[in-house]
Amino acid sequence: MAEHISELCTLLVDDLYGELSSRVFSILAKLGRLTIRGVVKYSDLTARDIKHGLAVLIQQNLVLHYTTEEEIFYEPHWEQAYALVRAGKIVKMVEDRFGESAGGLVSNLLLLGHARISDLADAYGVSFKAGGVDSESLHVNGNGIVNGDDASAGADKRQIHIKTLDDLHRILRQLLDAGFIIPVRRRHFHPTSDLRNEAERIVKANVFGGQVKGKQVAEMEVEVNKLLKKWRDEEEDEEVQTGGASAGMKRGREDSNLQARKRVKVNARIPNGSSSAAAANVIPLDDDLVVAVSQDKCTVALRTEQLVDYASRYLGETTSKVYEALLRQMEKKVHRCNDPFDQAPSEEDEADSLPSVTARELLDILDPDLDLTDGVRNQDAQTNGDALSDDEEDTSMTNGTARTNGTGPVAPLGRLDLVKLHCSLLFEDPRRFVRWVGKGGGGEYKVDFRPLTLSLIQHELEATVLARWGPLAARIIRILHAKGKLDEKQVSTTGLMRTKEIRAALTAMQEANFVETQEVPKDNTRAPSRTMYFWFFDQERCRQLVLTDTYKAMARILQRIKVERAKVQSVIDKAERSDVVGHEDRFLTETERRALRTWREGEEKLLVQLERQDNLVAILRDFKMPPIPKSSWNDL
Repeated sequence: MAEHISELCTLLVDDLYGELSSRVFSILAKLGRLTIRGVVKYSDLTARDIKHGLAVLIQQNLVLHYTTEEEIFYEPHWEQAYALVRAGKIVKMVEDRFGESAGGLVSNLLLLGHARISDLADAYGVSFKAGGVDSESLHVNGNGIVNGDDASAGADKRQIHIKTLDDLHRILRQLLDAGFIIPVRRRHFHPTSDLRNEAERIVKANVFGGQVKGKQVAEMEVEVNKLLKKWRDEEEDEEVQTGGASAGMKRGREDSNLQARKRVKVNARIPNGSSSAAAANVIPLDDDLVVAVSQDKCTVALRTEQLVDYASRYLGETTSKVYEALLRQMEKKVHRCNDPFDQAPSEEDEADSLPSVTARELLDILDPDLDLTDGVRNQDAQTNGDALSDDEEDTSMTNGTARTNGTGPVAPLGRLDLVKLHCSLLFEDPRRFVRWVGKGGGGEYKVDFRPLTLSLIQHELEATVLARWGPLAARIIRILHAKGKLDEKQVSTTGLMRTKEIRAALTAMQEANFVETQEVPKDNTRAPSRTMYFWFFDQERCRQLVLTDTYKAMARILQRIKVERAKVQSVIDKAERSDVVGHEDRFLTETERRALRTWREGEEKLLVQLERQDNLVAILRDFKMPPIPKSSWNDL
């Protein structure tokens, strides 16, 4: 896998930041942790060129560094390098939630890596020292910040949405409160291994007196994780980053107003532009605060989208929208899919620590125009969940028209009751999209992400088997996953299939390492005729195989895009000239226009396939929660 992920990340860096940066990154990706002298030794680049390349890579957080007493070590940041492939997906997601202004701001932050608030204000032309700049004529500034479209767009020109400093601070505050951007700290640029070594030295010296023996090893591991989590979550560089202001806010007369410090409530998509009322409540951010896009939070949001699509396949669009509201409400309390520093001792403790959402909270954030009666039947009120109380019926809003179930007219259900019905559908589904935990707030629900993620992974693996070997092989995989180790006769009996049919499918999947066999001899002779052969399916092994193949496929897609573009590079260069843009019919021949159109259609198909492959990587790698370590299991 390391070979393919290294190739993929190098291609992504080359596509966005050029050949010099990709060559430096490629050396670090192949050889690992190196100093500048090591990079010079294994490359044909000069030390000056390498320093220029490292500066770009560190700015983008694509390379991590750690300084010792003697030298500075550099190593690649795999997660951040791979995240380049889903930059467009993140921008689209932010636009859908917070508006085009926020999407453009996140796009610029992804392009820059990280940026200071004052630099963003200067780039958008809304800082105090740039007050004389005509923001209406600002399109692309010298720092590469895009704010609006070119005037040649004509009637399709969009107005600039960030027109004032308050607009910029309001959008930044919304993104900070939602967790999509975070303050950048010094330790964000250090490798995890060095941070752990540093934490172990501190804990060993301060807590255990310099010596660790016996059972203290496990206690030390717990203390180290606590310290690492504290470094990650707390603003230890507060004075440097924010000038002493909490959460990057400026100190001023508004500090006496405690209400002004409350976070902005974001319950729906933020429209473009800003109102005077919203601008009046803007809490200004410190100009020296450095921010960047949080990949952990974006992964949580991507998981929400995948789970909503998963629920929509089985329960319909309306129920999936209720599920989306529930997951988005839970996003406020879940900052990352996997927390390596906060491992629960058991799956039960992990499930109990999850945040809960009530039906009344869902009712408050759901679109009032959403028809909740779609997808549920009236009799569900009597068969699913608990009986509705009188006070809930009195306080609930009606949904409009009455509905019938074929036996006569019935009274319409309240919206709260309908929300509970949709939650009941999510709870009663075999995949257990939610878990009912109480009656408070009209019904209290949690989402057990660990089993749900495993179910989503199994669904993708079965889809892969179905595409490669057909429905018979997919049925065998489902049987082995549900029943465990079985011989051929048991598989055929369980699946109501003939032994000859399943033997060919099992052999084909065994050659691809999707299924394995275990030999169990009946006696000490170990003769083949006296041996039982059990087939089994290892989900973790198959997950790794599919993930490796996906990395390889994504790298080949990027290479194909590069090759296809090189074939028509001369036509592309001609079409991108300023005097040709908008006048292609006049300056381009019919052959050139046809070649350009064919290339764009082919590139679009390849990019769509690349996005689908990235969705598969997110499910197989990013959403998967690490197993509970055996050392933390309860004693049996």
